[in-house]
Amino acid sequence: MLNRLKRRLDRAVLHRVEKEMSEQLDAQLQRRQLSPDSVTRRLADYEARLGGLQADYSFLRSEFDRLAPQLSALEYRFERLRDRVGDDVADDGAALRQAQLEHERARIRLELASHYEERLRRLEGGAHA
Repeated sequence: MLNRLKRRLDRAVLHRVEKEMSEQLDAQLQRRQLSPDSVTRRLADYEARLGGLQADYSFLRSEFDRLAPQLSALEYRFERLRDRVGDDVADDGAALRQAQLEHERARIRLELASHYEERLRRLEGGAHA
């Protein structure tokens, strides 16, 4: 009994809300009265902005795909180093020096990869020009 009453009440409320929303949307459309040229311009603007966003996403995705394996390898190496440091090194000073040395090696590798990719980008840019 209550479920039937609830469904009936839900339908009545939904019908009223839909009717009010429909009236509001009709009023807004009448106020705006968009011309076909206006719609075409807005669509072209939207597609241009969408193209830019897709290019940005593509660039970010390619950067992520480029960096993810490097980061994974670094995490693996740091984990191995941590295990090795825990077993081999008794004092904190030696462990700190070893960690700093590994950090410097990783930084240099990433810097070299970045320079190499920048050179490739310049060469590709010069080839397309």
